[in-house]
Amino acid sequence: MEDTRENPARTVLRQIRTSLVDVFVALAKTIFFWIPGEDIAKGKALMACHPIFIGLIIALFFILTPKSPLRLLIILLGITTVASQWLLGGCVITRAEQQLTGSKDTIVDPFLRLAGIQVNRDTRLAATLGSGTSICVLMVWSFMCDFIKL
Repeated sequence: MEDTRENPARTVLRQIRTSLVDVFVALAKTIFFWIPGEDIAKGKALMACHPIFIGLIIALFFILTPKSPLRLLIILLGITTVASQWLLGGCVITRAEQQLTGSKDTIVDPFLRLAGIQVNRDTRLAATLGSGTSICVLMVWSFMCDFIKL
């Protein structure tokens, strides 16, 4: 007989995810207050800014001088973000975008289509976790190389 009770850890993680999504929805409504239209417009603005923020933070990491304390902060932010994606089953900002727009599209969908990969929950999650983890590993490796004396 199958146990139908909810796992307490899963319940806590779901509550954390819901709270974080609510924070990002409120933040998007606050930041994009000037955009005309309903929540859909604010969700599309968040969806447009999402990859730009990611790209800027990664670029900043590689632009900063070696041994800069900001590089360590960016690594910690990246590790925290990737860990939350692993634990919470995806990106909370993407979930906020979906809640605002009412659409299930994510920022990885165009890349998956371009690669000829079928877009579904599993491929989205694999692309998100794979790319995020790879970028974090690359940043950690780069940061460690800063301290190697040749």
